Amino acid sequence: MKALLASATLAILVATPAMSAEQVSLVGTWTGQRDRIAKVEGRRGGLATLVITEQQGNTFTGRLKRSNPTGDEEEPLWGAFTPGAKLMMGSDDEGYYIFSLINRNTLDYCYSESAPSPRTVCARLTRQR
Repeated sequence: MKALLASATLAILVATPAMSAEQVSLVGTWTGQRDRIAKVEGRRGGLATLVITEQQGNTFTGRLKRSNPTGDEEEPLWGAFTPGAKLMMGSDDEGYYIFSLINRNTLDYCYSESAPSPRTVCARLTRQR
């Protein structure tokens, strides 16, 4: 019985990835097309560029630039994620981001603001080389 328990424990340890193997680096420039819906302005698309300028541990800072018919807009943002980046969140002065790291070079995000003019946007971004 001890041999069976030891074998099962070893199998679980071998199958479980070590946290150190899951180092995540988000620093860089990520771009992609976004889709947005807003209460007042309706539907809109355009280019989104996320530049993550600094990462310390599981926190990061950067800025998001959006192309609009009235001109480009750029806002700072701050975020954090759990080990392995399974859960990622961020915020700016007006709303909240949810991120999903698809692979090392693909990052999905959705952003939402509430009243007085609610809006939600989502995009798939690719890391630029």
